[in-house]
Amino acid sequence: MRSRGRYPETAMNWYYVSAGQQAGPVDDAKLEELVRSGQVGPETLVWCEGMANWQAYGQVRPAAPAATAIPQPPILTPASPSGAPGLGPNEVVCAECGRIFPIESTIQYGAARVCASCKPMFMQKLAEGAAQKLAPGTFRYAGFWIRVGAKLIDGIILGVVLVVPLLIWLFASGAVNRMEEFQVIQLVFQLIYILVNVAYQAFFLTRFGATPGKMACGLKVITADGDRLSFGRAVGRVFAEMLSGMICYIGYIMVAFDGENRALHDHICSTRVIYK
Repeated sequence: MRSRGRYPETAMNWYYVSAGQQAGPVDDAKLEELVRSGQVGPETLVWCEGMANWQAYGQVRPAAPAATAIPQPPILTPASPSGAPGLGPNEVVCAECGRIFPIESTIQYGAARVCASCKPMFMQKLAEGAAQKLAPGTFRYAGFWIRVGAKLIDGIILGVVLVVPLLIWLFASGAVNRMEEFQVIQLVFQLIYILVNVAYQAFFLTRFGATPGKMACGLKVITADGDRLSFGRAVGRVFAEMLSGMICYIGYIMVAFDGENRALHDHICSTRVIYK
């Protein structure tokens, strides 16, 4: 369906909104490439010379590419009856209504910003799971030390739940003084710990997108596409994480040297740890 606004039928330069800011110009071919890569989607706001206002790409449906010269990009200032809608240095486009607001009067969710009027509807969409996915490359990846902190918190929680009761029982029963029995107890405890750890991480990652440790640090675990982990992927990630620890923790250290701060288990399961 074509836009209600009027725009040229020849080749043109396009501007689009990325992370709440104007990007461009790009020609028709480049715009199609951005669409194919997922950086421009049906709801991405776009503008070209001849259009009255920013509109969603899905409504505009640009014409077939052709080569032609286009004037310099408009210097975006507050919106006016003619020319491009305004985007000053501290202004952003609301992802819901498409209007322009001061950045401090909007809220941010991933790459999108929403004005106060649209916030209730937008939050309702989030609650219903209808929020759009973030465009590739817009995630803020969690670094090495913040992930270490989250891991320590999860370790403390599991320790309180499992280790403390076990130690109390060992000393109370005297099993700690009977080496043969104590070794069997160690083996049983390790198996129980693995099962509890799998259940702990799988439950929180699939239900909340983060374990309590990651929640405390403002992190969450997602797939490469920005989705929450399925139960199978969450379970697989736990076992892959064990591998990261078994090779002298090199799998964890990889976070400090990876472009997207991925550990070995993130590579194996195609997951990312990002800031909320």
